[in-house]
Amino acid sequence: MRAVRGWLRVRPARRHLGPARPGPIPRHLGGHGRRYLGGRGAGRVRRRLPSQGRSFSPLAATADGGSRWSPGVLGAGLARLPGALAAAPGTARLLALLAGGTAELSAPGGARWARLATLGSLARTAAGRRCGLTGLAAASFGPSNAPVLAGTCTHRATAGVFTLSGGTWHLAGPALPASLGAPVRILAVTPAGGAATAVLAAGTGRNVTLLAAWRHGARWALSPPLPLGGAQVRSVSAGPGGATGIMLNGRAAVTVAGPGASWQWLPFLPPGSQTLAFGPGARVAALAAAGSTFTGWTWAPGSAAWAKVQTLHVPIQYGSSA
Repeated sequence: MRAVRGWLRVRPARRHLGPARPGPIPRHLGGHGRRYLGGRGAGRVRRRLPSQGRSFSPLAATADGGSRWSPGVLGAGLARLPGALAAAPGTARLLALLAGGTAELSAPGGARWARLATLGSLARTAAGRRCGLTGLAAASFGPSNAPVLAGTCTHRATAGVFTLSGGTWHLAGPALPASLGAPVRILAVTPAGGAATAVLAAGTGRNVTLLAAWRHGARWALSPPLPLGGAQVRSVSAGPGGATGIMLNGRAAVTVAGPGASWQWLPFLPPGSQTLAFGPGARVAALAAAGSTFTGWTWAPGSAAWAKVQTLHVPIQYGSSA
């Protein structure tokens, strides 16, 4: 998700885009900086990127959908990536990618942190050499809450999804068609119980091809390849059943409903749209946040245009938290 000023609140699935009333935001998360959310369902963690010269990242975790928050601090700056923070379902353990290319794993609730891997150490493993790993892009958790790191592979037809098992990193991504170009970048990995959805981009320039991949157990399924023709990915969204939404530059967007489905282009997005969401049913929502104003639009299959459904002004106390 692209960073925006102000809060973009994410809560458990609702039947409509109605007003939400999350609990008070912890004071150490106030002030300037950019905020992101990690995790799914009721257990989530809110993070803020360092600003004003800070060398740490304030965190807040919730286990009840946002009614109560507990504070925490990561003693380093998080990477400026939407997938830089993940929460393990049911355990409140956190996995973070730091700005310097290090991955750290926390105790439950983010109370204590320990180094898990660095870009260099992962690239030197057998799995990293097979990939030709050059960068880390996302953190996640796999089956049995095993840590998962994802990044960019310079070797053709190699997806850089790594899982830690028995103290050893293994390549765990989908098998890709040999016709795809290189490098292969992992744009997002979203876990959902024993399954996961990944979005990949292969190639460079006007030859980039986009794919979605779905994992159930140890098996992966791939979407049809989608040539982007030079368009650039602005945000990636995940929905129920493996639904995936991609926002591109030029107010373009495309979705795929899940395994076995084809890509579907949406009408041009409303101005200012920053990310997509799914539901209820087959509807798609476009969301925007500017300052303290949140705006939502919806689109239903067969419609020619988006319909504005909500404008919400969220009280935010601006100022330094120092």
